[in-house]
Amino acid sequence: MGYEVEWVELPEAAGRVRSRWEDCTGSGLVCDHEPRCAEAYFSLAEPFRFCLNVAGMAVCRDGMRRAGMSYRAERQPFPDWPFEGAEDWRSASRARRDAYRAAERAAAAQTVPGGVGVPEFKLSSNGPWIVGPQEIAGALGRYAVAPAGLRAELEAAEVWRDWLGWLRETVTRGGFTVG
Repeated sequence: MGYEVEWVELPEAAGRVRSRWEDCTGSGLVCDHEPRCAEAYFSLAEPFRFCLNVAGMAVCRDGMRRAGMSYRAERQPFPDWPFEGAEDWRSASRARRDAYRAAERAAAAQTVPGGVGVPEFKLSSNGPWIVGPQEIAGALGRYAVAPAGLRAELEAAEVWRDWLGWLRETVTRGGFTVG
């Protein structure tokens, strides 16, 4: 298992291709576009993605916990699948599918009242989760006031330095998705 995180707000061309890929994969049908939606999407989105293996994410989660950048919380459940199966999904109106996607996106972006930083559940599974700019800004604010010795210890690890760079980059990109 690995973690693939991506800007929420992609540049226009990559965003269009991601939307097309989401529509195509959401249809439940085989993509017959040329180039294939997944191929075009992953190619254009590559510069706006960051991938970690399980061990790398464990280092990042631990560093965030130690620096007060994250907190433990209970996640709220995702909406139940309202379709009877793949055929019901494929034959459903666009409005019905969009309503479900909107409810799923709201669950993915859930925040915890009073929490500062990123709830750990968003970094403990492949989601789908959305870590928003306010969560990231809160985490970076906490890191800025963490003890200098702790910051130096954490920054000795390349994966941590890369992660910090990622957080700083995504705070102005609408946050990031975890998938």
